Amino acid sequence: MHFVFGGAFNGKRKWVKKQYENQITEWHSAYEDFIKMPTLVKGDQYIVIEGMELYIKELIDSGKTVEEVCCYFKEQLQAWRAENLLENVIVIGTEIGKGIVPMSQNDRSWRDACGYVYQMLVAEAETVDRIWYGISNRIKEE
Repeated sequence: MHFVFGGAFNGKRKWVKKQYENQITEWHSAYEDFIKMPTLVKGDQYIVIEGMELYIKELIDSGKTVEEVCCYFKEQLQAWRAENLLENVIVIGTEIGKGIVPMSQNDRSWRDACGYVYQMLVAEAETVDRIWYGISNRIKEE
């Protein structure tokens, strides 16, 4: 798995498209066609899941606790691993943990859940890149 994260509108999508040009078969974006986390199917090319923070927010907004959200994504990662999908998955997430702590409990829970889920993604990923205004900084490569 390749996890790509960075600030809002920092060029994550453009960077991934350039890095994986002509190698992506599916692009699931929570910004464009949000329904739920997509069901992945093994293929020869890459599958992109964009907007991880919005998938997490949807679960928090539906009443799930931070712990329940973490369990959900832990199960997703285990399923992807069991089906040998991890090597073909690129996950894009926006960093929401910096700055002022939100006043509302719901937004704090969303922020916390993103932090925990992103930690799981980083632990599972073979490659992790932080994108800062279109420039990548590789912080993990196995």
